[in-house]
Amino acid sequence: MATNHSKYINSTGTHYISNSGKDENNAYTGGEAGDQSGHEWELKAWYNRPWTVVLRFPDQAVAETIARLGIDAALNNLIGYDQGQRTTYWKQLKAAGYDPSKITVACEEDCTAGVSANVKAAGFIHGIKALQDVSICSSRNMRSVFTKAGFLALTDSKYLTGTKYLLPGDVLLYENHHAATNITVGSAVRSSWNPGTAPVPVVTPTAPVAPDAEKQVQPEGPFISVTGSVNIRKGPDTTYPVLGVAKRGDLLHYFGYTFPNGWFLVEYNRQLAAVSGKYGKAVQ
Repeated sequence: MATNHSKYINSTGTHYISNSGKDENNAYTGGEAGDQSGHEWELKAWYNRPWTVVLRFPDQAVAETIARLGIDAALNNLIGYDQGQRTTYWKQLKAAGYDPSKITVACEEDCTAGVSANVKAAGFIHGIKALQDVSICSSRNMRSVFTKAGFLALTDSKYLTGTKYLLPGDVLLYENHHAATNITVGSAVRSSWNPGTAPVPVVTPTAPVAPDAEKQVQPEGPFISVTGSVNIRKGPDTTYPVLGVAKRGDLLHYFGYTFPNGWFLVEYNRQLAAVSGKYGKAVQ
């Protein structure tokens, strides 16, 4: 990890987030392209907006990339804030090979457009189609767009009201208002932060699911078509507990992400799970 990334990600003093909110005139639109004040997109101490959900991608290597992109974007003062030109950052990010530090043309974003663009960029860096397809969304639909792409939605108060349990790359969302990217590893989860692995945490939905909900709303594709009887597990290897068994011909909702060992990230009983790639193939 580069030194300029590590000092923010591994900070034991200030807990940093990558945050943008207003232009150089303290307005939402109309400013000059680029960061004129140094604060249009900046690294700053965590604050409670308040946040209503934390969106976490389960592969920590990908999450670290999202954090690094947030750092580099905040440090490049050619990237500013303007809701009226919010997609120009994504245009320049693509042109720069998905490296914000290499952007040389003044451009603009807003809080959610910047986060969305970095998530898309992480998708191209890691070859994850579900992330590549994320739209430049708003705070109104970011939760649904990101969870469809494989993010976990964390709503327990320990994630929303403090920093101890946050991981780099977590997206902090105050729905209908604001979004930012968490940068620093929380003090209570330092031992679980290992971007060289790809754990899949188990998340229990906070809202009750009606018994017939599966019949009412079927997940959209793509799917994993099971080619032989296989255990569905909490994580991407056989050391994780078994959640259930899929049989030949079953379809599992696929998030478009394959772990480095060939296991697929899927949905089972409304939680993230994993299944061996030896017993399935992706279909639309």
